[in-house]
Amino acid sequence: MASKVYFISAARSDGEKVISKKAAKLFKTAGFADCFRENDFTAVKVHVGEAGNTTYVTAPCIKGLVDELLKLKTRPFVTDTSALYVGRRHNAIEHTVLAAEHGFSEDVLGVPFIVPDGLFGTSETPVKINGELNKEVFIASDIVRCQALLSVAHFTGHCAACMGATLKTLGMGCASRKGKMRQHAALKLNIGDNCTHCGQCYDYCPADAITLNDVKAHIDRDKCIGCAECLVACRFNAVECNWGEEDETLQKNIAEHALGTLQGKQDKAVFFNYLISITKDCDCFDDTDMPNIVDDIGIIASTDPVAVDRAALDLVEQKGGKGLPVLVANDKLNPIYQLQHAQRIGLGNPDYDLINVD
Repeated sequence: MASKVYFISAARSDGEKVISKKAAKLFKTAGFADCFRENDFTAVKVHVGEAGNTTYVTAPCIKGLVDELLKLKTRPFVTDTSALYVGRRHNAIEHTVLAAEHGFSEDVLGVPFIVPDGLFGTSETPVKINGELNKEVFIASDIVRCQALLSVAHFTGHCAACMGATLKTLGMGCASRKGKMRQHAALKLNIGDNCTHCGQCYDYCPADAITLNDVKAHIDRDKCIGCAECLVACRFNAVECNWGEEDETLQKNIAEHALGTLQGKQDKAVFFNYLISITKDCDCFDDTDMPNIVDDIGIIASTDPVAVDRAALDLVEQKGGKGLPVLVANDKLNPIYQLQHAQRIGLGNPDYDLINVD
């Protein structure tokens, strides 16, 4: 049986207040109130955007969703885990300050921003799953402890997973530091002959895994955490990866960690994908005004995380007239792995009915 995915047209040019109202309209039309109970501690999972990034989903765009949760007398909090890479989301203190600067605060949204994996990303709960790669995954403790979840994902391309949407928001975005490292460990990176000895990869590596010899950079596999910062930083295509095998493993890991995130939250979770400001790379980039790979489309939502991501991928590829790997300029990637594996482990159904909301 196909899952229901609700769609409303929206664009950044509508303005934040209109986008917020449209998201709230989806929430009400879809009957998502049934997923939340009074006094439920409810995580509103977002990405607050790296410092300098201007294409993330801004706080006012989600205010309507938060207001709906408040009307239901749940106990919502806006949340995002700390990042592996060096930046202002690397620990809870700097992350919280950045979130406030970007409007994810009680002053703007009426609810607090809380980092769920503790001061250094190590506050975690092991969750038993029956995965192909993992029998146990490590999820941020406060994500596990809350009773309900509303996921707000910004659909973008991704340098390693091809697609960043709901599954990645749940899997990578709700995992502890250990959980993130386990997912990224699939990537076995090395420096090829295109290296110009510029040192950019060395400067950006958060694990001190890169050294510069007389000829080129070198990655120490024992230290490498697979975060792919070097891949992003390199301007000369010198960082190499066996995408055929490792991309698939990374995406399977993402799906299995998403399964751990939703453990115990059956019928208590809702998933929104904002198909606005769709960029080649994700919101972890500190670039200003990254160009869109397709025009704005709208907002979609479902209680099925697989269906909402399948629908998002279809809408983006239809709008762009090309497959997502071509749109993100890496035809070695394939976003279908995460969807197929998520279906295989019981996360949801890729078959969907798209319900238009005026």
